[in-house]
Amino acid sequence: MSFIEWIFLLGGVAVIGPLIAHLLAKPRFKRLPFTMLRFLRTGQVQSQSRRKLRDLFILLLRCTIIILIALLFARPILHLKHKPKQTKHTYCLGLDNSMSIAYSDGDTSLFDKLKNSAIDYVRSKEPDSQFNICALASGDWLQDLSKDQALAEINALDIQSTSANIGNFLSGLRRANRVKHPDDKISALVFSDFTPTTLRQFIRIADPAEIDEIDYEPILSSKPVNNATIVEAHVVSMVENTLTISAAVANHGATPQKRWLTAQTGSQTSTPVNIQLLPNQREIYQVQIDIGAAEEETSFRPVELSLSNGDGLQADDTFYLAVSIPGQKDINVLLVGGSEHELFLLTTAMDTLSRMSTYNALRIRQVLFDKVGASDLEWSDVMVCSTITDRLGYLASNLRNFVNTGGKLICFTTELTTPGAIKQLWQQGILAALPKKCVHGRTYIQPKPCDDPISGVDHIAAKSLSNYRIDKILLKGYLECEPHAESRCLWQLQNSSGFVYLKPLGSGTSLFVNTSADDSLGTLTKSNASVAFCQYLLGQNNQIGEHSFVRDERVTLPLPDHPKQEFWVETCDGKKRRAAVSDTFLLVPDPAGIGWVKTLGKPTLYAGINLPPGETDMTQPDIAELDNIMKRVFPTNSKQNVSSADALGDKKPRPMWKIIAWAIILLLLIEPAIANRMRR
Repeated sequence: MSFIEWIFLLGGVAVIGPLIAHLLAKPRFKRLPFTMLRFLRTGQVQSQSRRKLRDLFILLLRCTIIILIALLFARPILHLKHKPKQTKHTYCLGLDNSMSIAYSDGDTSLFDKLKNSAIDYVRSKEPDSQFNICALASGDWLQDLSKDQALAEINALDIQSTSANIGNFLSGLRRANRVKHPDDKISALVFSDFTPTTLRQFIRIADPAEIDEIDYEPILSSKPVNNATIVEAHVVSMVENTLTISAAVANHGATPQKRWLTAQTGSQTSTPVNIQLLPNQREIYQVQIDIGAAEEETSFRPVELSLSNGDGLQADDTFYLAVSIPGQKDINVLLVGGSEHELFLLTTAMDTLSRMSTYNALRIRQVLFDKVGASDLEWSDVMVCSTITDRLGYLASNLRNFVNTGGKLICFTTELTTPGAIKQLWQQGILAALPKKCVHGRTYIQPKPCDDPISGVDHIAAKSLSNYRIDKILLKGYLECEPHAESRCLWQLQNSSGFVYLKPLGSGTSLFVNTSADDSLGTLTKSNASVAFCQYLLGQNNQIGEHSFVRDERVTLPLPDHPKQEFWVETCDGKKRRAAVSDTFLLVPDPAGIGWVKTLGKPTLYAGINLPPGETDMTQPDIAELDNIMKRVFPTNSKQNVSSADALGDKKPRPMWKIIAWAIILLLLIEPAIANRMRR
């Protein structure tokens, strides 16, 4: 036994206090005359014997308490001989089962090499070894495996269509290092092809995982890598029934590539495009495919772009691109104004736009304010008003129903707006902005609208407006406006006032333009930008949608107005899963692979799921650089923990303060109980 604070042992001298108190507390007897003297002497002897015994026992307890208190403050440590603990060795294996490891060089695949190397490693260890296995792509950890269990799990490992997640592997190593015994050891071994994508993950690690031993084995091809991949694809245009798609093809190997690129949708196949790429070269090619006549409603077309066979990895030779084709229909545009002069410039721009449209036909009808009625609203898809008059106030409820059911209301303004009509339209929630005071003064429009792509306007047309120098078009006045709480300002004037406001209402939209349809407040509709500006306001009805996602992305699909709130979808593995509806989007669960995700039933929606970018880049790593990276990410323990047990050989220290504290508490409870009992 040893003491940390031995100076407190001197406190044991305090036992002198109870001893002195015991000696001074000796009882004194009074003499009393009594005739029966013999019996009195006998009682006196018996009483004195019990008192002495009681006093000695209580004195012993009190002295013991004082000595124990002194020992407690001295902090004694008892050194016990202990049997040394047998060291436990845990081997943590990181096995790369991402898609790049499926590459085959003709003799065997890299995945087979990886499994054989991992099996040989496990077999070379002691029979009682413990193994933790992490599948780097799927992120699954299997812990506390015996040797036979580890071999079985390695044989059952599958390739996943995603990239390796190095952060998950390091998190598991840190967790194992925190809970291990100081005498235990943790060794880590990484089996991977160490593609550039995987190496970048190692380089970005900011918090290394400290372990006892680290090793790694690059799984590489013995021959020059032969692999080409379709990196990405996008729709370029659709003219009549021909869809043009640009595809980026990269040579991720060390051998030249001579392949053919084709696109297929349904029974239609494009003319093959010749692909010739040098090592590490990337080029963009265009393919054209006939998709047939457009339907009345928006339809989804699954398009597969494929490279002909000829390399060691087939999974990246196909790119899945779903294309949504808008329905081809006539658009009825109702132009409403106070006079023919007021509508002249607007009608001219719309007529020009209708002749330019090759996809949707614009049918234009011109009506004066005093003659517009509910039947005109039933006919029209878009209603354009040159200003706001009392007649619109009378039709406020009809206009609300018109917009609610999918119509679009576009209101220009002048300084002669009617306050009563404005108030009624504002109360119905139709106006995107509340016009107030008219400000006369020269101002100009911002060069472009906001960058956020929002439905209801044509952002492609907005980009073309820069060719017309719209920021140089003079406005002679504008109105101060208060935007609605649910509206957005899409475009501003150069003095920071709002120019175009948009407000969604039901399934339709309402637009407010802070200038006149004639030339009373500005020269916009009189300029050569008027046609493009009308196209911007009408919106792009023939906009083709692309629905292509990578494996790790959340898949969302635009959903047309539909009463169903839940859909069943078929994922890439052929299984059926539920997909929920959020606002106007379909939220697809885990796609479970690469390929197609499609809804079961009407409407039929498609989404293409592809490999993450750079996943199959087979560029082999530089071994020296790889060695430096691994040493930085996995620093090994160079110092052993030094404890008091090391200084005392095979003895284990055990603090005694808890035992002494409980003994003091117990004696403090016993002492008064014994004292009271013996006085009786």
